[in-house]
Amino acid sequence: MKRIYYIIAFLTGIMLYSCDDDFLNRVPLDQISDPEFWNSTGDMELFLNTFYDTFDGWPPSGGGSAPTKDRGTDIALPAINVFGASWTPRLDGTINVPASGGGWNWVNIRNINYFLGNIDRVKERTNMTDHYIGEGHFFRAWFYYEMMKNFGALPIIRQAVNEDDVDILYAPRNNRTEVFNFILSDLEIAISKMRHSHQLATPGTRLSKDIAIMFKARACLYEGTWEKYHSGSPFEGQTDGRGYIQQAADAALQIVDGGNYSLVMGDTSRVYADLFNRNNYAGVSEVIFYKHYDRETHGNTFGNQLWNWPNAYGYTYEATKFFLSKDGLPIAVSPNFVGDATLDVLEVNRDPRLAQTVMVPNDILRIQGTDTTFFIRPDVLNSGTGLESRKFRHIVVDPAVGIQNHNVDYIFMRLPEAMLIYAEAKAELGNLTQADVDKTINRIRDRVGMPHLMINSITPDPNWPNYGYSIPDYLHEIRRERTVELFAEGFRFDDLMRWRAHNYWVGTRFVGTFATPELKAVASAIPVNEAGFFDPYQFTLSGPGSTFAFNPGRDYLMPLPTNELTLNPNLKQNPGW
Repeated sequence: MKRIYYIIAFLTGIMLYSCDDDFLNRVPLDQISDPEFWNSTGDMELFLNTFYDTFDGWPPSGGGSAPTKDRGTDIALPAINVFGASWTPRLDGTINVPASGGGWNWVNIRNINYFLGNIDRVKERTNMTDHYIGEGHFFRAWFYYEMMKNFGALPIIRQAVNEDDVDILYAPRNNRTEVFNFILSDLEIAISKMRHSHQLATPGTRLSKDIAIMFKARACLYEGTWEKYHSGSPFEGQTDGRGYIQQAADAALQIVDGGNYSLVMGDTSRVYADLFNRNNYAGVSEVIFYKHYDRETHGNTFGNQLWNWPNAYGYTYEATKFFLSKDGLPIAVSPNFVGDATLDVLEVNRDPRLAQTVMVPNDILRIQGTDTTFFIRPDVLNSGTGLESRKFRHIVVDPAVGIQNHNVDYIFMRLPEAMLIYAEAKAELGNLTQADVDKTINRIRDRVGMPHLMINSITPDPNWPNYGYSIPDYLHEIRRERTVELFAEGFRFDDLMRWRAHNYWVGTRFVGTFATPELKAVASAIPVNEAGFFDPYQFTLSGPGSTFAFNPGRDYLMPLPTNELTLNPNLKQNPGW
């Protein structure tokens, strides 16, 4: 009981910290911790448990927020009443330099450094001690990675900083390559010490060796492609990225060939949608890491708000064009393509994942007991685009909890991401083979009955995005597959950033479905463009003619707050701010 009291005191101390406070105003954690706390491996576990809620799953219920973390990119737009609550300000270049805060928050890093600085005090050793040490290094790598994506160069801090640590408090930032190498060093320690998921009491929800390897693959692909495509820009790293991309391929292959995970298979017309419409992912063969939600743990605060869809966002018309025709050809050249402007034809003769991602009339909306409700038309006012999500939509109501179901798990990592990382990394390295594609892209396509990708006979697509630079046809198709398979799972913004893809969206505007007379009659508040498509951003973007005004010499990174620059003159502002 005494240890529980002190961990509560520790958490209370964290919550009292303002996100805007500087280190000089923070109480050192060792002054609020029980000197007797660090006795057992159980104490280590208890301390680490406090960090698991930093993995961001479903948004708070009743907050008017949307499940997709891609909202505000090219594939999903916020409704007009929540315009700024998304990635839109980043892509539109309307972020301002904050006086304080702005994401420059070191509380998590300081607290995990405190953990790592105290593990030697634990005298009782068990077969889980090393695993928890590995978890500590994983968390520090995770927190640094999230900070690096926003700010690039960062001070590398290896200890819990107190007011006497003047040399650390006033240190300059290390360059982004040094920061990423620091992240990698922590991940290597984590991988060496952690157990595989199947060796843990709660596989899939507790950090594991598999999750650390998967994170290494994800992070290395991000930084490797960032350093490749940002070379010569104000945001370049210190390498050409190839070394990191190779490490991404090697790590991803460990997951792909490791034998611990396999794709969920089933009816090609529903297997993809069914994967994202489960309450519990325990034992699901392709899920590597997920967050388990239940009323006993989380109460009614969090959950998949299936009763409130489309929940203030909608997919874009442009996003649907990434989905091939059922014959495997781009829709611009396929003889089977019958149109995509209206919902009644959108999914005809297309990749089955489109029908399992977007709602169209006569899709099942809800099954409650013996009653089945069908989707008639979209709520354009609440979606903004009229393209509502079928993915993540739980259609079967659990009679035990009713329509407001909070017992819905959230996936963070699954096997197809590893497959797509491996294929993309091999393509970026220039040594992709058909065998590589067969074990990755084509296995993913087999699940939904799509034709294989043959890298020596790719039909060019007039709709391929113009990134402002040339890439091989097979890399275009791999990026397409990543967009389609990981659609609305929270990867899109990071992909656009690491690919340095601003040419694709700057000066443009993304739209919704065609505004038929029936839809216009119930959504007169949503603007319509000259071609007749719902155009929710028509009057809201800051560029010429209400287009995206992203500044490629500034907006790839966030600005440091002015108070931090004042407190530490050795910190320098990011380029362009």
